[in-house]
Amino acid sequence: MLIRKIEDRCNRCMLCVKECVSSVWREIEGVPMVYAPEQCNLCGHCIAVCPKSAVEHKGLDSNQIRKIGKKLFDSDEYKELALSRRSIRQYKDASVPEDIIKNIIDLARYSPTASNSQNIAYMIITDRELLEKISSTLFGIGERVNDWMQTCWGRVIINLFQKTDFVKTLNKYKDSMDYYIAKTREGRDFILHHAPVLLLIHGPKNTMFSNDNCGIASTNIINYAHSLGLGTCYIGYLTMALRFSTTLRKWLKVPKGRRVFVSMVMGYPSYSFSFTVSRKRPAITWIQ
Repeated sequence: MLIRKIEDRCNRCMLCVKECVSSVWREIEGVPMVYAPEQCNLCGHCIAVCPKSAVEHKGLDSNQIRKIGKKLFDSDEYKELALSRRSIRQYKDASVPEDIIKNIIDLARYSPTASNSQNIAYMIITDRELLEKISSTLFGIGERVNDWMQTCWGRVIINLFQKTDFVKTLNKYKDSMDYYIAKTREGRDFILHHAPVLLLIHGPKNTMFSNDNCGIASTNIINYAHSLGLGTCYIGYLTMALRFSTTLRKWLKVPKGRRVFVSMVMGYPSYSFSFTVSRKRPAITWIQ
């Protein structure tokens, strides 16, 4: 891997040395030097921080590197974006153009990953028949669990584990299950919400921080999608089901050795929201 300092441009500001946490760049006798190029994790920070464009890195695509705009985004605008974003569960019957989806994913790839591993990947499902199949299958599982909860053994197990988060979640939906069933038979989709796009973010199954990496990328996705007039909604039920169901993983062609850490739907909202919502005050512990 060739990393080179362009001597006649370097002003010896040492920013490359200060920024490099992989010990690639080091200060030697008052001069910034490439000391251990084999340690480079391709973060690109030495190029990004150098004010004189004095770093050349053959391991990175120079065509993707450009000057950062001097005018940064308005903080009030970003705050309004975050406050106005909602989880969308009613979508227009309209497809999302492929180039817009690609644009969203292209931005998400700039999300930070642990040690710059860039080890996450994306699956985009727009096959309406498959989406309906997934929804009906997952809702069917919910119906069977609800039926089991009414049995003698089901009630015993529920009582034994009633304080667990899983059982609390089951009980939360139990009393409304008849309503969900009736509405589903009328055509409503309580799983994927008839959204035109299902997006899965996956990473190595047994690698540290895969979950974190996927979660960070998903936050950029939902906010950027919102800025483009699109709505999103996390589908935690599907994420959980994919951990246990080989059938679902096969349907969705999840690569071997990978785990889906985020499932979300995307599309154009059927209607807009006029107000922000109320949220709990943050629980903060100060250690000073």
